[in-house]
Amino acid sequence: MPTVNVTIVPADTRAADEGLYIHFAIGAAQFVAVCPDSRPPNGPVAAITLIDQFIRDRADTIIRFRDAALHHRAAPDRRITHQRRQRLIESLRAIDGRQAGATYQEIAEAVFGAAPVNSITWKSAPLRDTVMRRVAAGFDLMAGGYRRLLLGHRPDLS
Repeated sequence: MPTVNVTIVPADTRAADEGLYIHFAIGAAQFVAVCPDSRPPNGPVAAITLIDQFIRDRADTIIRFRDAALHHRAAPDRRITHQRRQRLIESLRAIDGRQAGATYQEIAEAVFGAAPVNSITWKSAPLRDTVMRRVAAGFDLMAGGYRRLLLGHRPDLS
């Protein structure tokens, strides 16, 4: 079996009743795990998971971990698409700007690299609508919408 270079991020390690939570990286892939014996792994590891409505996500993560450990490459996390991730980043940047007092046009310039335009042109610019949607999405995330991020792709959680 090939040697695997696992880096544990000490700042993200914390103790809890159920064990030691660790955040670690294998190459570019990052994972979080709980060590029930409250000690970081030093040798072979086993995956233990709950059987509940989230088992598909857990099984996908275990497979990503296996691929990173054994094949030095992990498939991307498919729970959030690249496009959705980009929109979330834009929403967070837009809401940061809005909370700092930036206008929608200033946000368009900072987040999307838009060239400054006059106020008449701006009122009919499609980018204006995009910026307004990103700001609204940012406010929704702040109001608890972030909890739906990883649950939104499931057809039934009952």
